[in-house]
Amino acid sequence: MCRRSLPSVPSLLAWLLLGALFAAPTLAQGPPCRPCGGVIVSDPDAAAEVLAGISDFAERHPLYVAWDVSAASAPPETAPDAAASRRLRELGATPWVRLVFSTPPPLLANAEAFERELETAAAVAREAAEDTHFQIVWRPAAGSIEPVEAAFFVKRASVAVTGARTDATVVAGPFPADPGFLRALYGEDVAAYLDGVALAAAPAAELDAAIAALAELDPGRPVVVDSVPLPDPPALALARAADLAARGAALALFEDPPGAAGKATLAPFVVLARELRGDLSYDPQLGPAGGRAAWSFVRGEDLGVRSIVELPPPPESTAPASGTGPEVTLSYPDPTLLSPEAIDPATGERRALFGAHRSPEGISVPVPAAWPVAVLELERGQATDLSSTVEEELLVAGERQIPVEEILRRLQAFEDAQARRLEHFSAVNTTHLRFGSGAGQQAVEATLEGAFFFRQGQGFDWAWQRFMINGVRWRGEKIPEIPLIQPEKAATLPIEISFTRQYSYRLAGSDTVDGRECWVVEFRPAVDPEPGKLYRGRVWIDKELFARVRSRAVQLGLEGEVLSNEETLHYTPVTAGGEPVPWPEAPRSFVLPLRLVGQQLLSVVNATTLVEREAVLSDVRVNDPEFEERRLAVMASDATMVRDTERGLRYLVKEEGSVERVVQEGFDTSRLFAVGGVFYDDALD
Repeated sequence: MCRRSLPSVPSLLAWLLLGALFAAPTLAQGPPCRPCGGVIVSDPDAAAEVLAGISDFAERHPLYVAWDVSAASAPPETAPDAAASRRLRELGATPWVRLVFSTPPPLLANAEAFERELETAAAVAREAAEDTHFQIVWRPAAGSIEPVEAAFFVKRASVAVTGARTDATVVAGPFPADPGFLRALYGEDVAAYLDGVALAAAPAAELDAAIAALAELDPGRPVVVDSVPLPDPPALALARAADLAARGAALALFEDPPGAAGKATLAPFVVLARELRGDLSYDPQLGPAGGRAAWSFVRGEDLGVRSIVELPPPPESTAPASGTGPEVTLSYPDPTLLSPEAIDPATGERRALFGAHRSPEGISVPVPAAWPVAVLELERGQATDLSSTVEEELLVAGERQIPVEEILRRLQAFEDAQARRLEHFSAVNTTHLRFGSGAGQQAVEATLEGAFFFRQGQGFDWAWQRFMINGVRWRGEKIPEIPLIQPEKAATLPIEISFTRQYSYRLAGSDTVDGRECWVVEFRPAVDPEPGKLYRGRVWIDKELFARVRSRAVQLGLEGEVLSNEETLHYTPVTAGGEPVPWPEAPRSFVLPLRLVGQQLLSVVNATTLVEREAVLSDVRVNDPEFEERRLAVMASDATMVRDTERGLRYLVKEEGSVERVVQEGFDTSRLFAVGGVFYDDALD
């Protein structure tokens, strides 16, 4: 299994590698119902069997069936959950997988355990049915969760899920219904990683405050109220869902007691999904009066009304509703309402409500008193056809520009998915260096070529097996150790999956690169950088695939011999065997930076020299089973080798009694590469 470490920091040549190894969700615009309800079950297969007997959806409905899947499980153990999601999807329901993580905080101190859970989460997302919604839940056995830790969890888990499945809908939580916690969480820039936010069930006043805070922090983001206790009888869940919708919640998930997901439990949610789907808006002025509590919702396309009314308890002598028992009269203050019908919350059967009384003040309708909840549908006379207006509004909304945060989240998801498939790769690295001439100086060209080995989380090793100066091959037995003049390693790469706030991002427009339509994202430090520690530049991101097509960066605040450093990376999708493939096949291949073009301005021997550099990777082999054997063979040879380390490129030297080489610290300063092209070593002629 591929193990991803926390991202390392690139140096001059390291950026050649590390920059690459890394239908809109329905809930993102709100679920297609109002109110919306779902049930959390312990056995999704049992729930599917019940739904098969009571649901006859002619099309997809927003009936959410949720259950927990432990991210601590190995991927083979999650196969039944994938099968259950497909079965529920076939029945017309929406599967809702709650991925439960148990790694204790802090996550950085428990990175290996967290990474194993991320691997499982990605595997579950890949295998689940289409339209499955994923809720990422952090439920550690010990330790409290702070907002900063919660934000890191949200970003990593969201990227893992959407990287495995680009169209996944991801909801995070439940978080406490605490405005202070939510403000701190959003202060860590989590908005772009969420399609919805789940709040833990809480008293009404606390939920109102938390929902109001989210409306301010993240306007329009759907709010899910999680684990609402299932009332008795279950039909009362319709009233609870309606009340939460009126308070601003997009969805209420009710927690069903283990093993109790029977017909009586699920039937009210089937009614809710059938009868209250579509474009509905809460209207507090419509009532009706006569019940304990009532909520009315107006449908946008025809202004028809759907009402959920909690009825007072019937007299003890009342028999089950049969159409002839006691009734409760409900009064609407709108005389334009017509044709009232009621839906039995336990069976879904519809019945016309005869005996309705109309007056200039409104309409009164009788409903069976034995029902705990009444679900009513009324038409509106003389309703205006709003279809053309709605269509025009949707077209305008569809043309809005995608936020830069969403572009970056999708980029990270694409690269996270690739990193989980890429354990290592080898190539031949051919680097051409041209030392620009100054007054009275001749330009010098050098070429270094040799085997190149990258291991996930460990950077790369590069062997210098061929060396040419001005077209003349070096004839010495061993390529000399040229002084590695390079800038200090930068602290953090921009747009790397590090989730820090060191950079600010701006959408700079669109461009076409290599025939691909791209978003152009500009990045720059958000804080004052230490010398040489940060970059500024641009990245071109494919509009369809959200993969990098090109990156350009300038390192800031350099000191010492390197006065400036600018690099441009060009990305190419290739097969595991290194064969180029068309960009549409990129998600099933590997997008690697196979070409780097850079310029450096050096100060060497009191002279300023421009160095132009081009590095090209060829003969690429991804996840080759012979990778380690070939790497060790090169290690055992007499080739000069360098390694990417936390402090930049360092020479690798042989150590007696060891197959592996060790990093050499320091350098013999009696050797230097002069501007005139002469390599000087006092041990040589």
